[in-house]
Formats: sequence, structure tokens, C-alpha cells
Amino acid sequence: MGGSASAAYDALAPFYDRLTAHHDYELWTGGLLGLARAHGLAGNRVLDAGCGTGKSFVPLLERGFEVTACDQCPAMLELAACKAGGRATLHCHDLRDLDPIGEFDLITCLDDVANYLTEPEDLTAALTGLAQNLRPGGLLIFDANTIATYRDFFSATVVLEEDGLVMVWRGLADAQFAAGGLARAALDIFSERRGWWSRTTSNHEQRHHSRETVERCINDAGLTCLAVYGQDPAVNFEIEVDELRHTKVIYLATREPT
Repeated sequence: MGGSASAAYDALAPFYDRLTAHHDYELWTGGLLGLARAHGLAGNRVLDAGCGTGKSFVPLLERGFEVTACDQCPAMLELAACKAGGRATLHCHDLRDLDPIGEFDLITCLDDVANYLTEPEDLTAALTGLAQNLRPGGLLIFDANTIATYRDFFSATVVLEEDGLVMVWRGLADAQFAAGGLARAALDIFSERRGWWSRTTSNHEQRHHSRETVERCINDAGLTCLAVYGQDPAVNFEIEVDELRHTKVIYLATREPT
């Protein structure tokens, strides 16, 4: 992710798990693994790239996978380390300049990481680094947000409130957001400690990448695109992608044996 994304998550890290408490990673992971197995997943060595606080790799650990994870935000990695409890190997890396850290059967790169890479050349650089860490015949699976997501969540105001914490998400995108556009949002976090309130602002910037752009970046990274699915909010997958009905596009790619 870019520097602006790193700053956004440095600010958000202490509150991220509470903000995303409604996300069902168990359901999502199960669905994505089903897709991966349908496309030939074999082996149990996984790299979770852009792992955040570790919510995306905990379901993999619970399924017996050997997990390595990386993120460029140290504050997020600290929380991920607590969840891992020594069961995963963690690295601090910018995906745009990812060194070889292993040879993995499966690489996951989830929860908008692709969209925070706001220029196609950055997405290609990240995919190239991931390809270098994928064993020949291994699988990469990642998601990208649809136009529908930017016209909905990224143009909405959402308030989450609990004891000692108020979070206000202000989506700044237009309801007529177009393909390839840049979407911005601000998350204001008001937190109370010992009777004093403080405010933290986390600014977010994402690019909508069209399927054509993503598939070109996959090819430029030396990978082969195996399949593309549209995902709806209930985590149903369809082979026909509808940018105005689905909330995410799921990409599966492989590194061909030489």
C-alpha cells in the first residue's frame, strides 16, 4: 500500500478490530478456500500479504495452515503478533518492494489491498513481488472493490458508537462514481480515556481498478489469471461479474511451472 495508506492505518490500528467487528472472516475465508481448492490448491504453506491486525490469517491458522504474514504498518503487525501467539511468522514489508521470504502454496492478499495501490504500476509491482514468493503451480487469491462499493459505502456517512468510542466514517466519493476513479474517505475516531476525549483522523484513498487493468497487471507480473468471480455481501460467488451488483471482484492467479 502507498504511504497515505500506511499513515491511515497507523492512526486506525488501535481501533481497527472494533471498526470491523461485524466482518465474518471465518465465512469469507471458508468461501475463498473453496474457490482455491476448486482451482487446484495443494499444500499448506500460506503467505497472508497485507495481513493488518491478523484477522485474515487467524481462520487459516485454525484450519492447520502454516502461516507467514506481512504488512507495512508496524502498529497493525503488533496486534497481529498478539493474535498469532507465536503460531505465525510475521514480516514488515511494503508489497511494492517485497523481497523473497519463502515459496508458498497459497498467497492471500485481502481486504482492499489492491485498491490502496492507487496506480497500476504499483499494483504490478506488488503482484510481481507476490509472484516471486509463489511456488510454481501455487495460487494467489486477492480481491478488488467494485463500482457499487464506491457508490455505496464510499459515498455514505456511517456512525459507530460504543462505550468510550465514537467512529464517524465520511465517504467523500460521488454517488455517480465511475470506473477507474479515485475514492476518498475520512474516518474520525473520538476515544475516551480517564475522562478525557481525543480525536484521531484516518484518511483513506482507493482506486477502482477495472477487470481489464487488473488482468493486465497480473500478466505483467508474470502470473496467469485462472479465474475471476463476483462476490456479493453474503459471500456468494458468481462467474459473471456485475460491477453494479457485486461488492468485490475475486481474482485467482498462478505462477506457471517453467
